[in-house]
Amino acid sequence: MSATSLSRRGVLAGAVAGALASPLATVPAHAARTRSLLIFVALDGFGIDYLDGRAPMPHLTSLVRAGSLTTSTGVMASITNQSWTAVSCGAHPDRTRNAAYYYDEAAGIARGQSRDSAVEGLAQAWRPQGIRIGSAQWFILQDKGTSYGDPDGLYTQPGGRIGARVDDAIAMLTGRPVDSGGTAVTLTRRPDFLAVYSSDLDGDGHAFGPDDPRMLDTLRETDAGIGRLIRTVKDLGLYGRTTWVVTGDHGMTGWKTPMAAQAVAALATAGFTPEVIVSGGRPAPETDAVLVSGGSIASVHLLGAGTAAIERARAALADTEGVAAVFTKADQAALRMAPQYGELVLELAAPYALSFTPPAEGFDGRHGSRAETAVPLILAGHRIRRGRAPRDPRHVDLAATMSAILGVAPPAQSEGRVLRESLLP
Repeated sequence: MSATSLSRRGVLAGAVAGALASPLATVPAHAARTRSLLIFVALDGFGIDYLDGRAPMPHLTSLVRAGSLTTSTGVMASITNQSWTAVSCGAHPDRTRNAAYYYDEAAGIARGQSRDSAVEGLAQAWRPQGIRIGSAQWFILQDKGTSYGDPDGLYTQPGGRIGARVDDAIAMLTGRPVDSGGTAVTLTRRPDFLAVYSSDLDGDGHAFGPDDPRMLDTLRETDAGIGRLIRTVKDLGLYGRTTWVVTGDHGMTGWKTPMAAQAVAALATAGFTPEVIVSGGRPAPETDAVLVSGGSIASVHLLGAGTAAIERARAALADTEGVAAVFTKADQAALRMAPQYGELVLELAAPYALSFTPPAEGFDGRHGSRAETAVPLILAGHRIRRGRAPRDPRHVDLAATMSAILGVAPPAQSEGRVLRESLLP
């Protein structure tokens, strides 16, 4: 673990731990199972910088004290669906083929995010091995081993904020009916794996910017939701048999300065007819350079361009204000990026974004680049060595690690390693 990770861990572990309810004397029959419980808390937009002490998070602190906190590295691009797909499949985007915010030349349209994957994910791998799964809006599992109304692989999507997702998770744990796509479903036994997804940090971070004081309330709200989940597990007498994995898909940086006009001017000067389009957009017939914004990156598609023209565009964009790096196809391959991106990908410095206008509130959140790949990873509980943080963990290691915790095989094309240094036998 890096010195940065140690300092972050020290800050978080120093927060005041919340008082959590004591376990009930009687364990409900629904909760009585021989297999231990694995709870995965998936926090969208949960960057490592949020653990700098800006807000007390006593319930997360309690988990860190029962295990470890370190910095994990996500994938490129650091965009939600690509990142969660990498977590579920244990594979980089060049293998999952999940991409976002690029121009689909064959269809003539700019694509946004999707849940597509060329390889199997956790629920698809685990269901045939007897693992019962509950997913409270961790959408990357929907129709990939979990679905509405399926009591062995139950998916719910209550919407709202973290409280609604925790409500569903608690219902699954306690054997109460839960709304699953309009049908009330009561599980006959508790899940072996329970995923709880929250998008609050991402949504508020985009709306306000990650350093806005209003984010403190979001952090406190997130921690309170996790606290409710911990309290329920304790009340059910399951705490000693529960392993916790808490992480984010990507971090968040801020932007306030548009630079689309400069990028367009640079390409025009280099002899192209450029156009910026958004997801669902189609370029004009005369356009030969299509730019699609993906937060702190932008995919640049040079239609019909040869090697010399691509190099001309690269040189022009590299000198453009706000561009931190220009990735060629070779660079993208080295970063294990999905192959659907353009001949060039721009990585934008803060506080820039590929936009023609500034954000409405003057500052907004963005992600997609390498700057937003650092996320917290908290491992705690039954199968975790207390105080033994994993070495250089990555998104792609979590599928193999969680499979090992459950004692089953990982997804077939998982390429990550089991973080054995942090696991008890």
